[in-house]
Amino acid sequence: MSILNRIRKLDHPQMYFWMLLALAASLSLSKAFMSIFAGVLMGYWILKGQFPAKFRLLKERKSILLLISVFFVYLLGLLWTKSWEWGIHDLKIQLPLLILPLVIGTSPALNFIQVKKIIYLFSAAVVVSSFLSVLALFGFTFRTIHDPRQISLFISHIRFALLINISIFSLGWYLLNQEQKSRTEKILLMLAIVWLSIFLIILKSATGWVVFLIVLSVVTIIGILKIKKLVWRIVLLGAFFSIFLIPVVYSGYVYRQFYDVETLPNGFVHEKTAKGNPYEFDLTNKQLENGHYVFYYINNDEFREAWNKRSKLDYDFRTASGFDNYVLYRYLTSKGLRKDAEGIEKLSNDDIRNIENGMTNYLFVNSGSFYNRIYQIIWEVDFYHKGGNPSGHSVTQRLEYYKMAWQIIQENFWFGNGTGGYFAAYQEKYDQNKFFESQHFRQRSHNMFLSYWIDFGLFGLIYICFALAYPIFMERKTKSFLLMVFLLIVLISLMNEDTLNNHDAITFFSFFYPLYLYSKHENSGK
Repeated sequence: MSILNRIRKLDHPQMYFWMLLALAASLSLSKAFMSIFAGVLMGYWILKGQFPAKFRLLKERKSILLLISVFFVYLLGLLWTKSWEWGIHDLKIQLPLLILPLVIGTSPALNFIQVKKIIYLFSAAVVVSSFLSVLALFGFTFRTIHDPRQISLFISHIRFALLINISIFSLGWYLLNQEQKSRTEKILLMLAIVWLSIFLIILKSATGWVVFLIVLSVVTIIGILKIKKLVWRIVLLGAFFSIFLIPVVYSGYVYRQFYDVETLPNGFVHEKTAKGNPYEFDLTNKQLENGHYVFYYINNDEFREAWNKRSKLDYDFRTASGFDNYVLYRYLTSKGLRKDAEGIEKLSNDDIRNIENGMTNYLFVNSGSFYNRIYQIIWEVDFYHKGGNPSGHSVTQRLEYYKMAWQIIQENFWFGNGTGGYFAAYQEKYDQNKFFESQHFRQRSHNMFLSYWIDFGLFGLIYICFALAYPIFMERKTKSFLLMVFLLIVLISLMNEDTLNNHDAITFFSFFYPLYLYSKHENSGK
């Protein structure tokens, strides 16, 4: 018997289900395996045959054709691109959007229990990945961590934050639905939800926080509005909005703290160090750290000599850990110390280690603090508005990306630059930009809608949005909680990231979307 015939005699639904489980587990644990399992799934789908049944399902589910048509937009875009190399690169990234909707959509629909097992295994893998990330944070892995966002070991911390959100809200739905569950299952669900919510704070992904708060707000408001008694609706909505105001008020507090600027005495520019040496002041540079001016009260000769006596890192060198003398300036300023020998002497040994590790503010010792992340965002914006380079700053570099994206769009408004054509267009704009000398920071728009517009013009943008959104209505799944929450998470990310231009993100999108569209995932009675 040939291998092909042996494969065809295998239990197709069971093999297919196992492959979906493997792919679900790989989404947070391995980019390589998510590609391998997607390829294996496609290969098995082809070798299994049964094409008349598959074509029949394809005819019944026309939304499949609509979804996979987005891949063919990328293929069509090669006709007018100026960069075939980058065009082929982008086409390869979009392959999951061709493979997974086609395979899942033309295979027998999964039932409630099967989808539940997939979500549970996916979430278990996310929890495992989060535990490994915490080990990395505490130095138990091969990776040196300078920023909590670097602890995502297997995929981008932003995509990991999206997977965490998908897991939290999916598990929340399973916890609260009417299906009978054992006490152990309920406890495990609650523990997973609580832990992943805590880990989302540790991860320090601003995108992850925003997604969590928006989705939680939408879900909560919808739940409250379903309450029949008007009085309870009003009371609970009032309570909810009061709670929602807390992070807004807290952000305002951090903002006021940041701009509580020190009052300098008259004639301060004539002050001298304790050793009698004059200070330098860059009065044109108003950069702040905890309300103190970074480029005031500097005596570099004293500063250099004192630092080199206390540290193994030379004052004038830049290291891979992130240390340079600018970090030193900022750290001492954050403590209200002057940049002279006396300032160095007042630093503790812990302070010295923090600076050597690239820490710019003594407050950042508490890596899990909300205050720190809010402070960093305010500092980025302040630094940018005062003429600072936004390179490497997640919030303000996006502002420059958006500016350049709009400039590129205006040059090819209707049809765009073709698949991969964005690369040459961006390089031209970057060469004209005073920032982003490093190729590392020369990235796309960080907004998926702008990226579609740049590549395929306004016509292409409109079509892709239609092709990705309309299947929900075609399959009558607008009331599916799991699907709608998943799409809301993705939609929010599209506003802040080129989400679907990344291999890991397009894979989990192409996996979950058809999984929810073509399964009976919210009906435990079937």
